[in-house]
Amino acid sequence: MKIALKILNEYEKEKSFVNLLLKDGLKSDLDGRDKGFITELVYGVVRNKRFLDHKISNDSKTKVNKLTIPLLNILRMGFYQFYFMDKVPDFAVINESVKLAEKFCFKSKGMVNAILRKAAARTAETLPPAIEFSFPDKLYHLIFKQYGEKTAEILKNLNEKKPVVLRVNTLKISVDEVLKQLTDYSLADDCIILNSVFNPKENPLFQNGFVSIQSVSSQMAVRVLDPRENETILDACSAPGGKTVYIAEKMNNTGELTACELHSHRCALIENNLKRCGIVNCKTVNADVIAFAKECEKNAVSFNRILIDVPCSGLGVVGGKPDIKWQEFDFEQLISLQREMLQHCSRILKTGGTLVYSTCTINQEENIDQINHFLQQNKNYKPVPFGISIEGTAYGESGTAQILPGKNSIGFFIAKLQKI
Repeated sequence: MKIALKILNEYEKEKSFVNLLLKDGLKSDLDGRDKGFITELVYGVVRNKRFLDHKISNDSKTKVNKLTIPLLNILRMGFYQFYFMDKVPDFAVINESVKLAEKFCFKSKGMVNAILRKAAARTAETLPPAIEFSFPDKLYHLIFKQYGEKTAEILKNLNEKKPVVLRVNTLKISVDEVLKQLTDYSLADDCIILNSVFNPKENPLFQNGFVSIQSVSSQMAVRVLDPRENETILDACSAPGGKTVYIAEKMNNTGELTACELHSHRCALIENNLKRCGIVNCKTVNADVIAFAKECEKNAVSFNRILIDVPCSGLGVVGGKPDIKWQEFDFEQLISLQREMLQHCSRILKTGGTLVYSTCTINQEENIDQINHFLQQNKNYKPVPFGISIEGTAYGESGTAQILPGKNSIGFFIAKLQKI
């Protein structure tokens, strides 16, 4: 719990990304069980922060915003274990929390002991969805305005961490050969859903490029793009390269695939993925996609197909990245950037070519509203119907798919357009 507390304190002070703090904070000499416990505790506290603070306020005479960061996080960790975990007995949770208080907020150890002993009773109450599922009011109201009575179910599904989904690299191995090497899995929507822990750093299937980790929804974006052999294809905003690799595999390692990425360190991620999976038909370009598109237009360079997975609010992947909920978004600036990227990329698509626009958010302003605006401004484009199915729901009849989070799938949006 000490390591988890240090990570949570750092998160509250610096507002850094939780996954990076965990990467730095989890020492290599920790065994897998300890790493798993710390990871669940940290992500769980961040994911359920508003709910936990509400419960703490019920059992504390001091207002939550008056508590020091170390004290508040000690209480949050204790409450999280009470309400969401059953691995540690109540008395052990209390004892360990008091020990942490002795080290990090000595004067408050009595308060920690008293509050947690009271909290161990776990009082049940009916809560508004924003508190029950721990979403800030601003984000709750945005989702409610767009989805109405579906909001509570959406928040619940957004909050749940999704299982690891594998995609087989058929350039190297068959699906059947991979399945023979797996034990605890299920098949859904032509994807492999793992029901157990998967460590890519230690798994030979991943290390040898036989499989990649890629969400169901993300895989669908590539299927909608429908890459063909010997085409010229652009994957804009391509890091870390999951969709890039899948496109290349669909092209059977033929043609010319270009992966464009602004940040050099993320270009390195793409290169690593390409090398791991044996991809030889792709070149990585370290550039701003708008500048790249302008240069292509200037030099009369065009593509048969373009996938543009634009930077977005990421509201569809909250389950795996719970700190997204607590970020401040400049939606106006974000939407303007998406619009500009889409517009410039559309100019370098060949007539008759396919453009797929995708995001990992459920915010309609970044999704269907963007497509409607684009089509109003660009009469030489039309939506193209497609058909995909995720967890029993069919999408794409109108040329767009707003995928809501489900048991195995993240929130995602896909639009398929053709230049005419």
